[in-house]
Amino acid sequence: MKKFKLIALALVSVLLLTGCNLIPSKTTTTTTKEAKPAKGNCVVFDCIKQLDTKADLETVTKVMGFEGEKINEGNGYTTYKWVIDSDKNEALQAAFYSTSTSISITFSDEDIKNSKVDFSKYDEIKSALNNREKLTYDDIKSKFNAEGTLIEKTSFSTKYRWVNEKGGYLNATFGNTTGACSMIIGRI
Repeated sequence: MKKFKLIALALVSVLLLTGCNLIPSKTTTTTTKEAKPAKGNCVVFDCIKQLDTKADLETVTKVMGFEGEKINEGNGYTTYKWVIDSDKNEALQAAFYSTSTSISITFSDEDIKNSKVDFSKYDEIKSALNNREKLTYDDIKSKFNAEGTLIEKTSFSTKYRWVNEKGGYLNATFGNTTGACSMIIGRI
């Protein structure tokens, strides 16, 4: 028995000194998620610019470069969605009515963060809107110090989004006939 203990002790000592291990280690394999290429003929920010509120399903499909998925149908409208890049949550959605089309996009705010965007004049803008002063896109753009990103078009209005480097955002809606800002909302 004493001889067995000495052999076992010697074996354990050799294993410890050489770095060998009797217990098999768990190997961790990391799999990288292969990025799927974006679908379509354009990136989401350009797609919305190429379409107008008179576009029909055929026109939107042609611009997008692939068939959209019907996601909703109601009294007088049908809504389709074109997922451009599912990994980045980028999509264009169009609601088709009898006389017009409403177009909007989804995307990550990370993609439009802009260090130039400055919301320090937000209270000034809000006060002007409360006093029914006419502020155009150019006025808002000037006060925020940067271009906005077009995110929605309807026959009545156009909506832009600004995102600062901290992730704060504001959406401003402008009437198509007047060009005036009718609403500004967000989180700064």
